[in-house]
Amino acid sequence: MVTTHSGLFDLIGLVAAAEPASPVIERLDPPRRAAVVMALLGLVLTGLVLVACVMLGAHWVRRLARYKPGNRTTDFAANRVAEQRHLQQALKNILPPQEVGDTMHMDGSTRETKVDPP
Repeated sequence: MVTTHSGLFDLIGLVAAAEPASPVIERLDPPRRAAVVMALLGLVLTGLVLVACVMLGAHWVRRLARYKPGNRTTDFAANRVAEQRHLQQALKNILPPQEVGDTMHMDGSTRETKVDPP
């Protein structure tokens, strides 16, 4: 059985010759054309926002990767001692005299602070 495709090619040639080559968007009526253009614009803007989010996330991850923590134990201890001295100076007039190991109790009803030495 021998088949020829000449009939199919003739049909395609007739269809191509019958219609002028115009874009599909121009064949739509104006309201549908506007809707299609707005949908395409929405897709493009959504893509741009996603790309911007990926770029910002990559920048944040690179910044985290570049961070090299120092010797945190000495830095933390030095900062803590400095903060404690600063607080002691700031609260010197408010709190009663105390030592490092003292336990403090505050009575909420009388607003009285009691210091129990160790």
